Amino acid sequence: MQITIDTPYVTVSELVRRSGQSDAAIRNEIELGHFLIRPKQPGSKSAVLVNMVHLAMEAAEQAERVRGAKPNLSTGNK
Repeated sequence: MQITIDTPYVTVSELVRRSGQSDAAIRNEIELGHFLIRPKQPGSKSAVLVNMVHLAMEAAEQAERVRGAKPNLSTGNK
């Protein structure tokens, strides 16, 4: 499997656009620690940047877990 990531970080608004989730949903996931963000200096006014590498790794791990739990029907392997 090969995953290509066009950029290591995206803004919350870009992730909203790409994922179809609301701004509030994305920010809630960040607060819960489900989405990693680039560390910021205290008091910084810079944009919140979501780590896309982590999201891709999480998605790949989830796919492998699901695939490992089911027979591979395309090759006939069980």
